[in-house]
Amino acid sequence: MVIKSQSTEQQNAFKVELMQTNLETAIAFVKLALQSDDEREIIRHRQKACEAYEEALHSLSTAALTHIELESIRTKMAHLESVLMGSGESLESF
Repeated sequence: MVIKSQSTEQQNAFKVELMQTNLETAIAFVKLALQSDDEREIIRHRQKACEAYEEALHSLSTAALTHIELESIRTKMAHLESVLMGSGESLESF
């Protein structure tokens, strides 16, 4: 059963890494949307940010996080919220 346990731990580690990456991706797309003057680009970047955020939320609901990982996720979500507030939006608008 050690192999099953290691496999579960690896899957969880991948979920946490994916969650972190998706939040960073959402932040990057929001920043791109804020810098664009083209309405179609803004919409496209915003949609991609929303998709990345939703993927992160899905992983959050299925991953087991350590205290440190949870704090890191909270920090990234706060950063995303901060960037969105700069554009007059919030996470709820996603």
